[in-house]
Amino acid sequence: MIRAVLRFCAALLTIAGAAAQPPVAEELPIPVRPAPETERSWSGPPQKAKAEKSFWETVPPIQPFPRQGNFNIAPTGPGYYTLFDQLSGRELAARPKAPMLQWGQNANTSFNLDYRYLDDPKNKEFDVFDPLKRIHLGEDWLLSTGGEVRNRYAWIQNPALYNRRPQAGATDDFNLFRTRIYGDLWYRDEFRFFTEFITAHASPQSIPRAASDVEHNDFLNLFAELKVFELDGHGVYARLGRQELLFGSQRALSPSDWSNTRRAFQGVRGSWRNDAIEADIFAVNPVIPDPERISSIDRNQRLAGAWFKYRFTKDASADLYYLGYENDNPGVAQGRGRTTGGFAVHTFGSRFVGEYRQFLYDFEGAIQGGRWADQSILAGMGVAGLGYYFKDAPATPTLWAYYDYATGDPNPNATGVHRTYSTLFPFGHSYFAGLDAIGRQNIRDFHLELGAFPANWLRVQLGYHVLDLANAKDALYSPSGGVVRRDSTGNSGTDVGQALSATLQIHIDRHQIFFVGYSHLFAGDYIRNTAVVPAAARDLEALWIQYILKW
Repeated sequence: MIRAVLRFCAALLTIAGAAAQPPVAEELPIPVRPAPETERSWSGPPQKAKAEKSFWETVPPIQPFPRQGNFNIAPTGPGYYTLFDQLSGRELAARPKAPMLQWGQNANTSFNLDYRYLDDPKNKEFDVFDPLKRIHLGEDWLLSTGGEVRNRYAWIQNPALYNRRPQAGATDDFNLFRTRIYGDLWYRDEFRFFTEFITAHASPQSIPRAASDVEHNDFLNLFAELKVFELDGHGVYARLGRQELLFGSQRALSPSDWSNTRRAFQGVRGSWRNDAIEADIFAVNPVIPDPERISSIDRNQRLAGAWFKYRFTKDASADLYYLGYENDNPGVAQGRGRTTGGFAVHTFGSRFVGEYRQFLYDFEGAIQGGRWADQSILAGMGVAGLGYYFKDAPATPTLWAYYDYATGDPNPNATGVHRTYSTLFPFGHSYFAGLDAIGRQNIRDFHLELGAFPANWLRVQLGYHVLDLANAKDALYSPSGGVVRRDSTGNSGTDVGQALSATLQIHIDRHQIFFVGYSHLFAGDYIRNTAVVPAAARDLEALWIQYILKW
């Protein structure tokens, strides 16, 4: 059945396959060897060199890391790219390669780390952990290993805007720790087996901790992948098992790296890509974290989708996607007259992102239909962002202006139509000032973002947000879609507040990252008026200090 589905998908892509011979790549100058870099300044793979690459320089096929919202243009050219380089006076001629990506909290999936350059006979970049990568077992087998250790200290006042007695308005002071280790085995480009182990721990917290904070000795990824056939000279692959899903801006579907336990799914995925096109289809069940035993799926929750990306140029791309999410667990949706039941949400979305000279842009929109208990669904969201990259200014700053909107319901549970946008499976911390309390439902957010690199190994990010509810009678929702605060009368208004965010990220060396983050929500009338106790009306203030070691 999987082969039949994939062959059907391939047939639909035959016409697109012809378009996949990107004319842009022919119009651009193509260097024989691309300049080394830590992360690509665009969302696609490097242009092919005129000289043919060896077989192992092209295996495994990598899904390029997509641009997130508020992206920055990282420094290039001669300089010091780690703090240790600066202290030791080791200046590099250009950015070194960094498959684990250098900047941001948006860590890539381990199975898409690109170490193929190690099989280039002309490679001159070497690292102490290279012997763990791309170990050739004879002529046909390839093995890679690696991992991560991460520790985060958190101090939070009024965490998650929690509004239940007696913990409402508490102050939290706790620690989160996790370890990930992976193994990746390939037989040529025909078969792959990938496994990734994770263990996550948390110290006691004042309010109930997130379900993703603790997971003892579990599998984050555990899948087999088979090359089913070739289309236009590129393999069509079927992947079966437990796996992370990462697409587009991650506003809809993400592993959610900020969580102590990353999000995973279990099921089947088919994929095909070339230099201009990525096409993916999948049918999976969410994996529900279990702190005491190996996590399992919830068969009452099902996610099926198709994601299509096309690159117009190396700097501009478009996404088209469909996500169908069903949850048949009793009581997860509340409809007309507070009738409870399950839901089936169908999301159709698109995104256009890129840069033109020094101007940056990010536009995304989605519309939802389906069933919500005994109601039909009509909801949507939209994002519009414009930015500018000051490449000749000190610290090479990037400035963004964004407007985010997601619909709410003006008359919740009172009509035959449910109008609150469903947040799905997003990267929650990355948006809405990193407050970990606000999700993409019934929300309006005008914000400015400024990113700068005072040194090639140092990034500073500043944000300012004005947050309002879209509809006063609907709720304020969390990144996972739970109700944070609600006033069904609408008398509390829509003013959630204004927020400031700041992050400082230091690359100690190629494998060690030190991160400090701060967020402050100046509570608006809505937060003050909905507080069940005076302490719950306080500002939400959070400080994070994090250390990461990757190998």
